Amino acid sequence: MFLITGSNGFVGRSVVRAFEIADLPTVGLTGRLNDVDEIAQQLEGIDTVIHLASGIKYGRERNLNQTDIDGTRNLIEAGRRVGVNHIVFISQIGADSKSLFPVMRAKGMIEEMLQRSEIPTTIIRSAILYGRDDRFLTPITSLAFWNWPFVWLPGGGRNVLQPLWVEDLVRIILEVSDTLDLKGYRGQIFTAAGEERIHYDELVRLVLETSNLNRRLLPINMTWVRLATRAFFGWRRNPPITLFFLDRLNQPEITDLDIVNQQFGFHPTRMVDQISYLRRPGLARYVFGNLAGR
Repeated sequence: MFLITGSNGFVGRSVVRAFEIADLPTVGLTGRLNDVDEIAQQLEGIDTVIHLASGIKYGRERNLNQTDIDGTRNLIEAGRRVGVNHIVFISQIGADSKSLFPVMRAKGMIEEMLQRSEIPTTIIRSAILYGRDDRFLTPITSLAFWNWPFVWLPGGGRNVLQPLWVEDLVRIILEVSDTLDLKGYRGQIFTAAGEERIHYDELVRLVLETSNLNRRLLPINMTWVRLATRAFFGWRRNPPITLFFLDRLNQPEITDLDIVNQQFGFHPTRMVDQISYLRRPGLARYVFGNLAGR
């Protein structure tokens, strides 16, 4: 039996669907990760935990501390009590407990906690993800609808990314979650990224072309973008764009181009083949909260 934290989130919904198709019994964690006893009750009979829950979408460090760091600490203690056999944790490329960036630092701290725990853990350091209802290409597209005639390029748009389709990440999660661990995935750290390196400005051009929008690209200083993000979205409980998102544009997020094929024997999907969702009606309303609560 598998338990999924964050089963209602962007990645979680795809994981639940994939496990159902594979006829693997799953259950989502209900409630928050703030009560060890309650978590332990839900972990009874669970072999593997797919740990996806995160407070990143709120864009505030207190949510990272409560959900990601404290929540994982509680999950580990509850799992230890009931004898969970395996935790699969989705981290981020660049995770480092000493990072200046809050999300990278939190992910690094969680990795260290899991590695020190008694529970065998598989860590997947993922590149930024895209897919229907994502928090990456969707807000970029939605903002472009309203930012006529320009689209901002934070920091000049020269940061390099290797985006990964969410369904490719889910395929990897399914692979490493084998309860028999026939391939020895437990106790290992893997990296998952697409096979295309793309500068942010090139990515925005692809988004505009796909969504049939005609906009000019406007390089803008990252400091001003961060100030504008705070002013326009900082008051929102679940903002469409956060400072955490901008942090990912402040440092290269790259790895070997064939890293997924090296580790798991398949080639990730090309972006151009999986972003038609950017044409769907109503996407412009995302920045007003139409989709941001999902």
